[in-house]
Amino acid sequence: MKKLKISKMAWAAALSSSILLASGCGGSSSGSSEDADNTVASRGVVTGFGSVYVNGTRFDTTGTRFSIDDDIGDESDLRVGMIVTVKGSKNANGVTGQAAHILYDNELKGPVSSISPHPTDATSKTLVILGQSVEVNANTTFDDDGGLTFDTLQLNDVIEVSGYISATGLIATHIELQDNALEIEITGEIENLSASGFEINGFAVSYDMTTELDDIAALENGLLVEVEGQLNGLGDTLIAGKIEGEDRSLDDDMSEAEIEGAIYDYDSADNTFKIQAQIIDASSAELYPSTLVLTDDLIVEAEGHIVGDILFADEIERKGRKIKLYATLSAVGTDSVSFNFNAIDIDARVNHQTEIEDDITDADIALSDLSVGDFVELEAFDDGSGVINAVELERKTPDEVRISGPVAGWDETAQSLMLLGIDFDLSAASYENESDQSIAADSFYNSLSPGRFVKLKDTDSNGIFDKAQLDDK
Repeated sequence: MKKLKISKMAWAAALSSSILLASGCGGSSSGSSEDADNTVASRGVVTGFGSVYVNGTRFDTTGTRFSIDDDIGDESDLRVGMIVTVKGSKNANGVTGQAAHILYDNELKGPVSSISPHPTDATSKTLVILGQSVEVNANTTFDDDGGLTFDTLQLNDVIEVSGYISATGLIATHIELQDNALEIEITGEIENLSASGFEINGFAVSYDMTTELDDIAALENGLLVEVEGQLNGLGDTLIAGKIEGEDRSLDDDMSEAEIEGAIYDYDSADNTFKIQAQIIDASSAELYPSTLVLTDDLIVEAEGHIVGDILFADEIERKGRKIKLYATLSAVGTDSVSFNFNAIDIDARVNHQTEIEDDITDADIALSDLSVGDFVELEAFDDGSGVINAVELERKTPDEVRISGPVAGWDETAQSLMLLGIDFDLSAASYENESDQSIAADSFYNSLSPGRFVKLKDTDSNGIFDKAQLDDK
């Protein structure tokens, strides 16, 4: 029997406190805007705004310097799902801080040359862009300017990808459709260098005397670079207009650093690997959950300190996916919505980046157009501090109530589990594995671990959850 007891009152108090904390739009201007005063470097996915949320910290952006694809920018250039690097400081509470400098740089920009649906998962597909494999899944966010969605992606679309470097390519966290089909970019290590060209992950790049070199003394194999240019007529070679040296390490000799991404180049003998080109030493790290097994392509957050160019991890935590709710609204505020279960509210924060739509009329709407009693689909991220940030809200025709989220605790004897701070009674439920096959209750509970995603369904929408399913690991 497995049990994990967590205080519902403590969780709810922390959530309430975090939401109140997050409701401001900027905060104080304390903290220096100079890189020399940095006390933390943090790289991860943007999960919310009203300041900028990264790796569970709300970074105040008053006076912050923004670098967007090597140009000067501002907060409005960022989107939920983009991977950014924040240099700044953290407050003693560990959940708020001041951003001195926020940097965003895409991983890839080019035309889609193939699309392969996943054989069993309708929410996942693989693209090929400039010879690179790009996984698009249920957690990928889309900038819907131009109507781009998971379903409307098509061949020859020129898209910009922000994502995790993986063992096989990229795992897309954010995708945008590009207006200029001539602006092509690829990032990676130089391979098979010759006097007129080289390859990046097998894709051909040509250069000549007119190619601009930036932050590079000389081209050499193994050098990490970003190449900007145009494709040749056949689309199989990038003609480089500019080749820029890239340094993806967080910083040298940092007392506090954190990075989120997919593990690759894992060496089990030395317990080392890379995340977003940053070398991680996990030999002294505490793992969360304790049953976590490190392997390539596992998405984690590593926290620790940097000596030289190596991040020595103190903690490594598995990171989750989007929370999803299909349920009736119990409250609509000026910057939040709520759903009520077992007399406890699940609150989700809404901001200017949240996409709000009406599936019934197929129109964009505002938060003020939603009402208590509307049945909606919510997709959101828990940013790590207890704040649930809404990415998408869609009003829909009433249907069965469903919740998909990470397990915080369970009691096999009582047949109950906790999701999002709420204890759900599953004594009347049937159980299924990831393949929709019926399983016994003990098999279900023995498969749980903290953070494991589970789907709960109230098929009659009568307040009794009658089906529980293990979600993909």
